Amino acid sequence: MTVLALPLTDEHLPLWPTAPTTGRFYTGRRKENRPESLPSWRLSDTTAETASAVALVLGGLPTLDDGQADLVTRSAVLPVVLDSPAAVSTELRLWGPKGLVHHCDGTLFLSPSDLRGMPCGCPVSAGERSALAKRLQAPQPETTVSFRLAGHPELGRFEFRSPSRLFADSAAEVRSRLVGATGDTICRLALELVTVLVSGGAELSFRAPRLAID
Repeated sequence: MTVLALPLTDEHLPLWPTAPTTGRFYTGRRKENRPESLPSWRLSDTTAETASAVALVLGGLPTLDDGQADLVTRSAVLPVVLDSPAAVSTELRLWGPKGLVHHCDGTLFLSPSDLRGMPCGCPVSAGERSALAKRLQAPQPETTVSFRLAGHPELGRFEFRSPSRLFADSAAEVRSRLVGATGDTICRLALELVTVLVSGGAELSFRAPRLAID
């Protein structure tokens, strides 16, 4: 693993990227072949130049391993810019023994083509969706947020994806507020500490992502 040197001035920031996405943010990583939750955001799927530039903004020391740049930042909150409701999307999928059996956005079918755009029949309330999910009868969400870092548009467009139902709910609230908005909207993409009780009365703490408008 190689530790990358940080650029010293903003003159070294990368030029506006030509690719649609210059990197993806994650809430954790795999360490010794086991998942590890992190207290701050991690950037990966990016170039060494972009990782070094983001480190100037969010802290951390970028590394390069097998040609893959990686950065565990020092920031648990990302100030992000969303430019339209399309910057936040959630797709829900239910898989069966023979493959995909349900694919929607929570309101309308996304596939197959003969059903696309028709009502999907999913429950409206989060409580109903959660109850069905516990019985493995509800499609699982994947929410994607496409954003730029506030104050640093030159770094390009980044993505964050989450399978969390709670995150899907918070993202849906933000998306509804973006409808009809003009121009860019500043939001917070945060890792919030959550503590739950598990079997035996023990407490389990972890960081959960949340999207909110400032």
